[in-house]
Amino acid sequence: MVKWKTLFTVFFYSVLVFSFSLYSYSQIDLNLTLSGNRQYQAVQTILINLGYFNRPLSAAIYAILLILMFVFFLWLLKLSTEKNFPFFRLVLVLICLNLIFAFISYPAFSHDFFNYLFDARIVTKYHLNPYQYKALDFPDDLWIRFMHWTHRTYPYGPLWLIITLPFSFLGFGKFVLTVLLFKLMFVITYLLNILLIWKIGSRLPENFRFKSVILYAFNPLILIESLVSPHNESIMLFFLLLSVFLYQVKGNRLLAIISLLVSVGVKFVTAIVLPLYLLKKLTGKFQLFFKISLFLLLIPLSLEIFYREAYPWYFIPFIGISAEIKSSFFTKIFIASSFGVLLRYIPYLYSGMYTDKGYLLANLLLILPVIIVISQSLLNTIIRKYN
Repeated sequence: MVKWKTLFTVFFYSVLVFSFSLYSYSQIDLNLTLSGNRQYQAVQTILINLGYFNRPLSAAIYAILLILMFVFFLWLLKLSTEKNFPFFRLVLVLICLNLIFAFISYPAFSHDFFNYLFDARIVTKYHLNPYQYKALDFPDDLWIRFMHWTHRTYPYGPLWLIITLPFSFLGFGKFVLTVLLFKLMFVITYLLNILLIWKIGSRLPENFRFKSVILYAFNPLILIESLVSPHNESIMLFFLLLSVFLYQVKGNRLLAIISLLVSVGVKFVTAIVLPLYLLKKLTGKFQLFFKISLFLLLIPLSLEIFYREAYPWYFIPFIGISAEIKSSFFTKIFIASSFGVLLRYIPYLYSGMYTDKGYLLANLLLILPVIIVISQSLLNTIIRKYN
C-alpha cells in the first residue's frame, strides 16, 4: 500500500508539473522566438493561440492547474504526518522534479526576470552602470523587443547586481544560455533555502521539521514565483534565513548582522528586522523571533501593496519565515494568502489587461480565501467554547 501511494504521488506530481510547464509557454512574448525548430514552432503556435487568442480557456486551465497544485500541496502535508511512511526519500524525488520544473518552464507571469538579465547585460556587454542607464538607451539591442519596464534604471540593491554578474558573463551574450544560467542561480537559492529551513528547525520535533520544509518547498507560490518566474525576493530570503541561522542556532550575532545587511543589499525590505538582532532577550526564542519578524515585514509589504499592488512574489519572504512558526492558524493563513494572491492572475489571463473591474476582482480573489480561513477558525473557537 505504501509503495503504491508513493508511486501514485510521484506520477501525479510529474504530470502536474509537466502540464504547468507546458502551459507556461502560452504566455511567451509575441516578439520572442526561443528556437527555430519546426516542431517547436508548431507547438509554440498552438500555445500562443491559447494564451493570447483563447483567453477564457487559458484562464480556466490556469485555475484548474493551480487548484490541483494546492490540492497536492495539502496532500503532501497530510502524508508528512503519517508514521512509517518513507517520506524523506519521497521528498527528495519530488524536489528533483521541482528542479526539472524550473528549467523547462518559461518565465510566464512576470517580466522582472528579463529585466534582471538586461540589467546585468548593461554591465557585462556594454560596460556601463545600470543605475545610470536603462534598456531604452540601447535601442539596437534585440533583447528589448520582448521586455517591459524598459524605461527604468536599476531599482535594486548593489549586491543583487554583483550576484547576477557572473551568470550574465558566463552566458556570453546568448539569450537562452543566459536564461538557463539565471534559472540555475534561482534553483541553487531554492535548494539553499530548503536546507536553511531544515537547519533552523533542528531544535524542533522531526515531524515539524518535515512540515516546515513542505510548507516552503512545495508551496505553489514558491514554485511559481521562485522557480518558474523567479524573483530576487528568494535571494533576499536566503540571506535573511542565513542570518537567522547564524543568530539563533549558531549564536554568532556579528555574522548574522552581516548576512542580514547582504539581504538588504539585494532588496531593501529586510532592513526593518535589523533591530531584532540587537535584542539579546530574543536569542534562542525561535517562535517569538519569527512572529515579530513577520509583523515587522508586514509594514513594507503593506506599503508596497498600497503604492503598487499585491504582487505574488512580495509574499516569498513571508512563506519562508512562516514555515518555521509552529502554529496551525499561521499555517492556514499563509496557505490561504498564497492561494489567493496566485488567483489574482486569473482576471489578467482572462482579459489580457487590468481594468478597474479586473483589479477589484483580483483583490477579491486575494482576500476571499483568507476571510474563509479566519471565519472558520473563529467558528471553531466559538464551538469549542460552548461545547
